Amino acid sequence: MVDTYDRIAGVPGDLDTPLSEHFKELSHRMMIVLIALFGIMIVLYPFSENVLMRLWDNFIPQGVGMFVYSPLEWVIAKLKLSLVVSIAFVFPLFLYEMFKFASRGLYSNEKKFFVTIVPSSFILFFFGAYISYYLVLPFMFDYVIFYSNGVAISQISVQTVMSSVTTLILGFGLIFQLPLIMIAAIKMGIVEYEFLRKKRIFVYMTLLGLSVFISPDPTFIAQSISAFAFVILFEMGLLLARWV
Repeated sequence: MVDTYDRIAGVPGDLDTPLSEHFKELSHRMMIVLIALFGIMIVLYPFSENVLMRLWDNFIPQGVGMFVYSPLEWVIAKLKLSLVVSIAFVFPLFLYEMFKFASRGLYSNEKKFFVTIVPSSFILFFFGAYISYYLVLPFMFDYVIFYSNGVAISQISVQTVMSSVTTLILGFGLIFQLPLIMIAAIKMGIVEYEFLRKKRIFVYMTLLGLSVFISPDPTFIAQSISAFAFVILFEMGLLLARWV
């Protein structure tokens, strides 16, 4: 009888493990991430009200009061804020668990590549969140939500504010993974470097459309910031893919 766990030639340390074992290991690692996520949410929830009030003060003009339009809206807003902050803290753990899951089937040079990607992804995520919080969100609130203050009284709900903040922060954090996605796709042979380089204009137009979609600003200031950031990320991805 052939041993199920015979070593696979070509990848030192890898094992011919049944598919069910891979799913079991993956579910175990995902359970660790989920437990950490909900654990941090529980810890953060009592402090979420203070953070929510600070967010309101940062983005909402003085004199505009908070409104809730359903009995659970305040609780849901606090939970959503706690979830977003928890995701930011757990994101490195998620990357680590995914790396550990795949590490046995990777060559030494591939392991070095993924070890580089994990901290880089973490830094890019927070940099994207930073751009969203300090550049895009202020423009959006100033020129979109409160543009009618001269003719109408703004009465927005807490849920509206939290949805806008969390959507843009998470969206920018994920979109700033673009250089790493490009590098990984090129190294895996999914797309060729020369194809991306020659289709630059098409990619620029796509990124501009994405900026308009995620940043509804009639002044196009927020879109311009978003599009500029996306183009820089794309060019960074091309540059790194050439040398990595």
